[in-house]
Amino acid sequence: MEENTVFEINDFTIVTEMEHFGAAFEGIIQKYEFAGRRPCLADDIKYRMVVTDTNVVSIGENKLRIDLMQPVPLNPEHTLPQTAPEVTEDETEDSYFAPFTVAEEIANTKHGFECTDSFVLKFGIRECIIVSPNDPTCRLTDENQVNTVMGNIRTVMHSCRCEVPVFCYIKDETLDMIAGYASDGNSSYKFSSVVLRNINNRHCTMHDLLNMFKENLGTTISAFHEEVRMSSRFTHVVPLKQNDYLRNHTVDSFGVLATGPSASLPFDTLEVAATWRFFRENSLTENRGHSDFDINYANHWSVKIKSTKSSLLGVFDEILGVYKEDTRKAIRSDLNCAAILGKHFTQKDLPNAFQKLTVNSASEVKIGKHGEIDDDGTNGPMSPALMRSWVEYIFNNQGEHEVLSHELNLLNAASMSGEQYSEEDLVNNVKLDTLFNYKDPKMVNSFLAPYKCAKKRTTSWRLSVALANARVFLKDQPRAEPQLWIEFLLALRKKYEKMETVEYVNNGIDHLQCAFSQKMQMLQMCIDARQKRHKMFDSAHSASNTSDEFFDANDSFNADTTLEPNNEGRLKLAGMNLVGNSSQPMYIPITQDSCPLTDEMIDARNEHLFSLDEEERVNLQMELVKSDMQSFKAANPDSVFADFLRWHSPKDYDEATDSISERMLIPNNVWIRSWEAAQPIPVASQARIFNDTKIAEEIFELFNAATLDQVREWMKPSIFAATLERLTEIQSSYGVSEEKQKQNVKIAKVLASATMNKSASEYDEIARYCSQVEMIHNMKVHLIQLVQNAKEKMHPPHPSESEVQAAIKQLVNIAVHNLWEDSEKEEPELIVKPQDPIGRALASMGKLNELTEQQLIKGHRKEYIFIWDFKRPSTTSLPMSHRMYADLRQDKHSLYFAVGNDCNFSNASFL
Repeated sequence: MEENTVFEINDFTIVTEMEHFGAAFEGIIQKYEFAGRRPCLADDIKYRMVVTDTNVVSIGENKLRIDLMQPVPLNPEHTLPQTAPEVTEDETEDSYFAPFTVAEEIANTKHGFECTDSFVLKFGIRECIIVSPNDPTCRLTDENQVNTVMGNIRTVMHSCRCEVPVFCYIKDETLDMIAGYASDGNSSYKFSSVVLRNINNRHCTMHDLLNMFKENLGTTISAFHEEVRMSSRFTHVVPLKQNDYLRNHTVDSFGVLATGPSASLPFDTLEVAATWRFFRENSLTENRGHSDFDINYANHWSVKIKSTKSSLLGVFDEILGVYKEDTRKAIRSDLNCAAILGKHFTQKDLPNAFQKLTVNSASEVKIGKHGEIDDDGTNGPMSPALMRSWVEYIFNNQGEHEVLSHELNLLNAASMSGEQYSEEDLVNNVKLDTLFNYKDPKMVNSFLAPYKCAKKRTTSWRLSVALANARVFLKDQPRAEPQLWIEFLLALRKKYEKMETVEYVNNGIDHLQCAFSQKMQMLQMCIDARQKRHKMFDSAHSASNTSDEFFDANDSFNADTTLEPNNEGRLKLAGMNLVGNSSQPMYIPITQDSCPLTDEMIDARNEHLFSLDEEERVNLQMELVKSDMQSFKAANPDSVFADFLRWHSPKDYDEATDSISERMLIPNNVWIRSWEAAQPIPVASQARIFNDTKIAEEIFELFNAATLDQVREWMKPSIFAATLERLTEIQSSYGVSEEKQKQNVKIAKVLASATMNKSASEYDEIARYCSQVEMIHNMKVHLIQLVQNAKEKMHPPHPSESEVQAAIKQLVNIAVHNLWEDSEKEEPELIVKPQDPIGRALASMGKLNELTEQQLIKGHRKEYIFIWDFKRPSTTSLPMSHRMYADLRQDKHSLYFAVGNDCNFSNASFL
């Protein structure tokens, strides 16, 4: 390189952070193609503003989020105009100009309180760009920073000819401090907001706000000015008479799953937004001493019933809530129920059932505990008499239940003690209780879907409902649920000892029912087997001195069967003679029953069979056949294998040819080997295949050792089924749409799958569904009762039933939208006229006629919109529409200005 070489630098440009922001913002404007006129939107189409695009732009270390908000038609059939109207052939450039869309929007008097979008209500515009901090660390902390940003944005807007208004948030968005700008190159609009926390009385009435609006425009009151057009909306929140819901306990209500509110009634306030549409200045007056805004003479009302989600919770949340992992538990449910009760449970040490056997007389055979026990059982926290009468109802819900009815009356009286209730309160509570505890007389016993749970009208079903109700009826005593379980077990033991019916069984174990129901069926079959054994033992003991108590019989045995001495277990004549000795008649022996199996026992048996070799497996499967062979040989000493087949398997013996089937002639087959090995042993001397005593004691041991969580898990399928079926029943009290019926059937199929597969996610889905449907039911029932009371107090004409139903449906839809629906969806509205029958009914319900003038002046929220066509900044300027929206609440006053100016300087600062 030569020594005299010179480097020439030609580019001395330095790009500042603000210039970088301006270039990025200009790129966004060009991407949106916002140059030129924007289309005017039709007023007869409803829109909602949504964020259609978001960009993040940096200014140094700070990042700003730029959101594009555009109107989207609520009706998908309508489309959004993309360009401004074109000039026709008859219109020249000098005679016709497409209007400035922002000016048209601000002047539009139809943008009143019917619009719910924030920026439409505040500034009257339906399309805009919003600049806001992208994260909490990035904030435009003062107006100087905002002016700098807005000045740069203004320059970009003029250079790009962008007419879409731009808004910028100052500090945090929650403060609602906004600055904005829009221009078409000839005129411009400046947007601003003022949020007042320290309320001044001069900002509280329409008269004062009107003067403030005019002062902000820099004018004085003059007769030559155009009149201001105004619209107002006053929101009044009136309390509804609210009492805690008193559940009236009856024998009938104890038999069905509880429904209704968990604690208090759903709704506690009535919110009425009374609107007066655009009127001229001086048409209505409001100052600090007088108001013409009588709520009963507004153009229309927008009505809502207010409540919190906690007050909407129903009892199904308490019933099904114990199955949620995040539920806060009042007591430890991982303990044994007896341990939970602690000092409230007195338990005797019971001797083993086999130690209490006595065989001096067949009729004196005792198994287990028979004496009347007075000093065992529970002694609290709930009344033992209530618990025991409730348990008796669980086992038998037919007949009179005087003790239970008496205890329930005492429970009702105790729930009302310490409170003063008027006669009207009690009457209303009875009406509500009737509505909440509706029972459909046409309700069938079948399910909506094949759930794997206890069947209706069984002890297992009634027990699951009772344990669920214990969490509702006696929620102040969380130990009532384990206490009821303990009392049930004590009663179950006594009924077993007395050989009384404890469960309905039809033709053996029903494997379509849940595990707990199968255990109860097994216990009942143990009782049935024990009854038959005792009858046979008594009959046999009268004929012989045998003392073996293990004497079984099949279902054909009854008490009328006569057993002769030394008959070797003969039941009756078979009506044929033996093959080996034709002179000897054949006797049908008394045989053992096979052991019934629950699903759990089947799984355990199959697992055991798979662990055996082939020979052992076959011998185990032939256990009942071998027992029958021993009984047959004992009853027929001269019999041969062919005789056994003639009785036990007639298809394997041909009477015409006196021959045995080929499969039985296979050498050394298991049937022949079993016959040859079988000894003539009557059934009374055989070991029991169905050892009912052992199985029953195992079930009792399992029940007694179960934790509360285990008990709840056993009841889970039946409780969920009862909940869903109860929902279907109570919905029939006011009618269910066909769509809702299909939804119920769909969720019922989900429950059927959950009970079969024990799917936790499906159970959670059903719990959410039941909770939501019950909330809706509680809201409807409460509204029905409120409207009925209002109709009784108002003068004719009364609203028709269809009007009442339509109003209730819409009020519930509003509440549902606020609780669960997507916020992007438009909130439903109930618009009524004050003098219509349904409007007068709502006024009577909220006692709106009793509002004083000062209550009308103050209100809970007052909103005003002022629109004024005024020449600004000078009298020679073109008249432009200016707008102010005032939102007056109890904790703050917010004012939003849209001020026009026909003088436009593109190179001026923002202020």
